Amino acid sequence: MNTRNTTKKGLALRRGVMVFIGLVILTAAEFFLAQIMVPAVVLWIIALLKAGLVIQFFMHLSRLFQPDEGGH
Repeated sequence: MNTRNTTKKGLALRRGVMVFIGLVILTAAEFFLAQIMVPAVVLWIIALLKAGLVIQFFMHLSRLFQPDEGGH
């Protein structure tokens, strides 16, 4: 197995786990902030941050704006 490919997969896995942990932390913060009745705009901001993380890292939106691997 190619070491470069293994390293790339390891980094992708690490990034995925870190994003997942970030989503867990943001969700917990959102829950606790809702319990103390913060303004809804704060909860909306957290929800938009979470949506951005999901779109960027799990849906791979940035790949749409990169050239094809074949160079076409």
